[in-house]
Amino acid sequence: MASWTIDEPGKRELDPVDRVLVQLIEGAVSVVGSDGPPTLEVSELQGEPLSVRQEGGALTVDYEHPGRSGLLAWLTSRGKRKAVLTLAVPRDCRVELQVVSASLMAGGLRAPVLAKTVSGEITLAGLGGAAEAETVSGAVQASAISGDLSAATVSGEITVAEGGGSVRAKTISGAIAIDLGPSGDRDIQLSSVSGDLTVRVPEASDLEVKLQSTSGQVASAFGQLELDRTPGRHAARGRLGSGTGRLRASSTSGHVALLRRAPEVL
Repeated sequence: MASWTIDEPGKRELDPVDRVLVQLIEGAVSVVGSDGPPTLEVSELQGEPLSVRQEGGALTVDYEHPGRSGLLAWLTSRGKRKAVLTLAVPRDCRVELQVVSASLMAGGLRAPVLAKTVSGEITLAGLGGAAEAETVSGAVQASAISGDLSAATVSGEITVAEGGGSVRAKTISGAIAIDLGPSGDRDIQLSSVSGDLTVRVPEASDLEVKLQSTSGQVASAFGQLELDRTPGRHAARGRLGSGTGRLRASSTSGHVALLRRAPEVL
């Protein structure tokens, strides 16, 4: 096993990598798929040096003395452990990012990606495998995700553009906005307590749809859906196209809207 510490900004070429685990407190982490040699660049480092280990294709970046974890670690180590780093890895590399108060970005990868933070923003772009994003107060932004996506926040917003696979997104008070590309067999499940839910799909979609809100408004741009506005229950349901996929969007007090994407001009 190769191991070393990083105590100042710099860039280093790595041995072949097929799995990455990064665990930090504060700062920012970016992981991008590349056709070149894998590299690790640290552009900013405050406090304790980073510990790097490589064994059998697995790369781990964390601290030599991790101490407490989670929100308590951030409160007790605030300003003492901060790092900004960028990793260039093969496109088929599996990536796991676990931080406390740091922003995360992953793009150009084909293998699964897991990104978790307490208060930072998560950005996912151009991913071909399954992706999972989880944050408390930060936002989740995902674009061009062809694999399945799972996203969860407490108060942060969730935005998905050009999603191609199944999507599961849930939040407490944040809003969810999803713009879906054409696809047949997929499962879309959205839920919130007080956040608004907005979904835009192509006119030629194949979905079984059920939208509902206890006290918020429910609206649909598709006349095929049957609306129900009885007291304490606002809902819309029905089938678009052949109904091979499924869309479920449910909120307690937030508004729910299904929008129609205009046909593309050739």
